[in-house]
Amino acid sequence: MAKRNSGSVRRRKSSDLRKQWRAIVEAWKQGHLEWQGAWGPAPNEAGCLCPRTILVEQGLVVAEAA
Repeated sequence: MAKRNSGSVRRRKSSDLRKQWRAIVEAWKQGHLEWQGAWGPAPNEAGCLCPRTILVEQGLVVAEAA
């Protein structure tokens, strides 16, 4: 019987993806990186694909009130 994936691979991939987004947004914000169309709309454009929490961390959007 095959082992079930506990989700750790998914969490690791998600964590890696968040690290990549964070590095991209930080470099873009500092002017060290030109935004690439393959990443979707830039953080200052509607429909940005970067996780909102990272945009909030970087001060690019305001956190929503609870």
